[in-house]
This record gives sequence, C-alpha cells and structure tokens, in this order.
Amino acid sequence: MPAILADLTYHGGAFRRDVVVEYSATTGRITRVVDTGQRARDGASDRPLQRLTDRALMPGFVNAHSHSFQRLLRGRAQWRMADESISDFWTWRDAMYRTALALQPEDVFEVARFCFLEMLCAGITTVGEFHYLHRDGDGLPYASRAELAHRVIAAAEDVGIRICLINVAYVNGGIGEALAAEQRRFATPDLEHYLSDTVELADYVAPRPLATVGVAPHSLRAVPRQWLGPMHSLAFGLSAPFHLHVSEQPAEVTACVERYGRRPVEVLAESGVIDEYLTAVHATHLTFREVDLLGTPGPTVCACPTTERDLGDGFLPGRELIEAGARIALGTDSQTVIDPFEDMRLLEYHERLRRQRRIVLAPRGGSDRLAVAPELIAMATAHGARALRLPAGRIEVGAWADLVAIDLEHRTLEGWTDDTLDAMLALCAPAVVVSDTWVGGVLRVQGGRHRLDHECAAAFRAVATRIGS
Repeated sequence: MPAILADLTYHGGAFRRDVVVEYSATTGRITRVVDTGQRARDGASDRPLQRLTDRALMPGFVNAHSHSFQRLLRGRAQWRMADESISDFWTWRDAMYRTALALQPEDVFEVARFCFLEMLCAGITTVGEFHYLHRDGDGLPYASRAELAHRVIAAAEDVGIRICLINVAYVNGGIGEALAAEQRRFATPDLEHYLSDTVELADYVAPRPLATVGVAPHSLRAVPRQWLGPMHSLAFGLSAPFHLHVSEQPAEVTACVERYGRRPVEVLAESGVIDEYLTAVHATHLTFREVDLLGTPGPTVCACPTTERDLGDGFLPGRELIEAGARIALGTDSQTVIDPFEDMRLLEYHERLRRQRRIVLAPRGGSDRLAVAPELIAMATAHGARALRLPAGRIEVGAWADLVAIDLEHRTLEGWTDDTLDAMLALCAPAVVVSDTWVGGVLRVQGGRHRLDHECAAAFRAVATRIGS
C-alpha cells in the first residue's frame, strides 16, 4: 500500500506534522490517514513510505467551472477600438464567438489538453468543464453529436486530470430569442435529444476512471424555463451535478424580470431546482432574498473571481452568502488566469475593498481567533468537489488520492511557520509553489514539470498562431 509522509499535511482544516497518507494503487483512493506513532504501533513502519522533505501535502484543488477553449483568448481581448465608448462582457463575448467558430475538432482537443496541463501544474486535480461547443462551424451536428465532448474528455485523460464533463444545453440567444448566427456551434434545440445525448455521455464515461458527467442549462437567458424541471430530473437520476450561469450581468437579470416577473434565483426556486445538485455560477448580482435562497442547505455558489475581474462582472457578495449558510466553490471560467491561489485570495480581497476592512470571510466558530485561510482553502478543494459531486478535495479515507505537494523552500513562502503556512498560501503565494501533483495516486507533475509539457505547448502554439487575433 503506497504511503506518503510530508513535513506537513493539510488535514482537518490545518497543517499537521507526522501525518501519513496511505492509498490504494488499484482504486486510487485514500485508505488511511494516520500519525506516524500509530503507524509504528500498528507494525506498519517497515512498509514502503515516500518521504517528502521540505514539502507540505494538500488535497488537490478543484476547478468547478471551466471553458477550456477560451484559453485561446488570453491576451487577445485586452484592447478596444478608439471610437468605442466601452468594452464590457458583451463586447468580450463577440471575441469569444469568433474564436469558437474557428476551431476544428482536433483544435478543441489540443487547446483543452494544454489548458488542462496548465491546471495540473497549478495544483488543480479536478476540472468541471462547462461544455457547450456541440456543432461544427456551419452549425450542423457531427455524425456523433458528442464528438467534441469526446475530444475534451480525451484531452483530460491524456494529461491525467480528473474531469466532470458538464453537458450544456444552449437554446436561445436571449430569453425567447432565436440563437444568433455566431452562436450556431452551441445549439441544442431539442430537449429529448439533449437528455438522450447526456445519458449516452454518462454511459460513455462509466468505465473511465477519470471522467464523470454533469447536466447544465447554460443560463436562464439561453434555456427555456420549462426545460429546468426535466434537466434537473435527469441530474437527479444520474446523481450528477446540475450547474448554470446565474445573474452574472445586470442585463440578464433585467431580461429575466421582464419575461418572468422574477429575478433569476427566484425563478430557480419556483422551478424547484434549488437543492444539493445545484451550483449557481457567478451570482454576482443578487438581492438579499436571493442570497437567502442560495444559503439554504444544499446548493453551491461557484465564484470565478479572476474571470469576473477581467470581464468587469462585479463582486460576489461573499460575506452575505457565507452568513446565509452558502458554500462557495471556485472556477477559472475563461482561463484569464489559471491559479487557484489567486482565485482564493480575490474573494477575500474583493470583500476588503467593498467594505474597507480586513479579515471578512472568516466564519464564526467556537474559537476566539477568526481566520480566513481555512475557509478559502475549503472553497478551492472540498466545496468544489461537492459542487461536482465527487469524493475529492480532502485528505480523508475514501476520497480520491488527488494530492498536491507545496515547495516549502520557495522564496515566496520564506518565513513560514506551522501556524502561518495556510494563510501564506491562501492570501500571498502564487501557483508556482506547487511542485508535484498526483491524481488517483498517480504522479502527474513532478518538480513542476509534466511529461507532455513540450508536446502540448507546441500543439497549442500552432492552433493559436493559425487562429490569430
């Protein structure tokens, strides 16, 4: 039974010494978490033990919301014409459409593969891929309607990241409006086809140890309200996550009120889909009532702060959601930055800027010392795993052995102590402090390098060069 002993291990919400993590090489799951003294008393001290010197061990990070093809947009949408008065989410979306229309199936594979490799090197061991590229460049279905989903899953498997392929329904260009021509690759106009395609995807990934599926209406502006119930029922039947974009932009909230007489979260509540399967992505524009609805036991809110910052979406009402009882997960969304540490800290730092005070997201508990780092780390690990309905994001018996080693000798961590390391990581460190990454007990990144680094980078570069600005 393989076992790892690092200088420090993040277990039970804190870094601890003398903790051994044992896992099965057959199942890829953690079988025991035990201190060195107990292991010796059990007579197991003579079993093989991998010692990680000058390293801290953490659960792998969970990226609960990703659009991998948008990695191509990095740096390409950071300008506007001089005669344009503004650049915002809606103008950025035009650039995204142009990129989506230019991709061939092999490009989708190469871009996803490189994006997923970058995630692994940053310590992300699981990705929730919100997949809505379904058709060819002319808007016609492939011979296999799941062609591009299969390409994305293959990309994840090639680099060794765990993936939840969240199959997205995209019907309308706006509430009650036909899809625009530039949205033709996203089209899923038939509910029964969408449901059967998702079941087929679930069957496709069933024998694949790294892949699962999820169910997703893209948003209330892109999917008719009457689809919510059948899609949620499918998620329940598959025990799969149910995700959708919610209240990312004021314009979509206004459109929802005009059409349904309710704000987006209120529509979800009336449709009976706010439960443990639901993850509301973004949720940057909420009323107090909507915060309370998302704070009921069950749902998760997925914030994507590096993307929301880039697009000018607004701030997640993080303190309000936590006080209401909501769980918050994190996503990289458009891949402007792939750094789980930065997404962690932005939630807290955005709250500090909103409120002009410090230590805002620290939940109240039994201690007289309120710390924010454990809450932020939970968002990047356990809460993300919960959003994807996976046994990951924690170092516990039965969870996947998805693990990350932190280089304690990295200059950005100089001066750490057992008590300050979690705060340094959550609020100060960059992703380059990650030295090694395991998925299911298999070492995928060693010393900051992946076996496919050069191959994936060259293939991605070729696609990016061909597609252009």
